[in-house]
Amino acid sequence: MSSPAHAIYSSTLSLSLQGHEFQPQYEVQLIFNATARSRLLCSAACSQNPSCRIFDYDSSSHRCRLFEAGLTNGAIIATASQTSIVGSMILSASLYASIYNQSCSACQENRYQTCSSTTNTCQCPGNSYWNGSMCPLQLFANATCSQIDACRSDLNLSCIINYYGEFTQCLLGINLFTIFVYENLNTDKIFHFLIKLKRCFDRQRSFR
Repeated sequence: MSSPAHAIYSSTLSLSLQGHEFQPQYEVQLIFNATARSRLLCSAACSQNPSCRIFDYDSSSHRCRLFEAGLTNGAIIATASQTSIVGSMILSASLYASIYNQSCSACQENRYQTCSSTTNTCQCPGNSYWNGSMCPLQLFANATCSQIDACRSDLNLSCIINYYGEFTQCLLGINLFTIFVYENLNTDKIFHFLIKLKRCFDRQRSFR
């Protein structure tokens, strides 16, 4: 079941059946936990917050929780309260492609992209990244990643590149020196590794 939420930012939500709540995989994904007088106000709060991708609301307790999460790193689970419901944002490439990298006037009152003060263009909101078609949430530790900015940098995670110049997974506090030691590379291998790394970054730049 889906319904529109109209506020400062427009979005479309998919609603679960009654008797469910959202269970995040990480505590940091909970970005708001308070009360709201109605499900509509809770959904509006999510719609107005660019970080919010999922909310749950209990009409008995009026608990309203907003999450910076998706169903790839959390789950909709059954709960004892039959008045609890989960709403998740319906996202598609069409919401992003025509706006990304355009001047900031294109993303005014738009929840899906924000104006970058550095480039004065529309960019992905915090803790998300541009994958060529939309802005998925950045990944957590040990997740498989495919580009340099795919991991949660605010948690000191980096998308590790192996000797072959391939992105592998999000790991904590890893730098190139650590990779060299880990791979036990000699000087010649380091040189070739850096060449491959440069090519990888060049491909990433052209991708953008």
